[in-house]
Amino acid sequence: MNGNAKEYALAVFAIALEEDSMTVIHDDLIMVKDAITENPGYMEYLVNPAIPKSERRENLKMVFESRVCGDVFAFLNILCDHGDMYVMNEAIDEFCAMYEDYMRFSKAVVTSAVALTEEEKTKLVSKLQSVTNKRIEAEYRVDPSLIGGVTVDVDGKFYDGSVRKNLSNIKEVIS
Repeated sequence: MNGNAKEYALAVFAIALEEDSMTVIHDDLIMVKDAITENPGYMEYLVNPAIPKSERRENLKMVFESRVCGDVFAFLNILCDHGDMYVMNEAIDEFCAMYEDYMRFSKAVVTSAVALTEEEKTKLVSKLQSVTNKRIEAEYRVDPSLIGGVTVDVDGKFYDGSVRKNLSNIKEVIS
C-alpha cells in the first residue's frame, strides 16, 4: 500500500465522519473507480504530466462534478493538483476497507462442492455473523474439486471445511 494512498483515504474518511456522509462518499468513490477502471485510457490521460493540470482539472469537472458530491470532487482535484492521481484506486480501496470496518460489514467468499440451498446459506451467514460480529454479505461459488463441504474466506481468514482438505490431512498422517 502506497503511504500517500492511505493518507488520502484517512483524510476522506475523516471528512465523511465529520459531515455524516459516509455512505454517500463511499458510493460516489465506488462509482468514480468503476468509471475510470472501465476506461483505462482516461486514467492514462489524468496521470500524464505532459497535459497541463488545468486541462486535466477541467476535464474532471466536466466528467464528475455533477455526478459526485463536493467532497469526492474535491478529492479528485487534490489528487490531480498534487500529481497523485495514480494512487486513486489504492486510496479508494483503503477507504472502502475502513468503511466496511466502520459499518461492521464484511464480505465472505463461500465455496462449496455443490450449490448450497437457501436454508444452508442462511445458516452459514448467521454463523459467520456471530463469529465476526459483523453483517456478512456472502458471494457463493461452486468448486466440485472440494468433493464436499465448504471453504470460507472472510476478513483475511480462510476456513477450510472441505472433504478435499480432510483427505489431504489423512494422507499426511498415513505417509
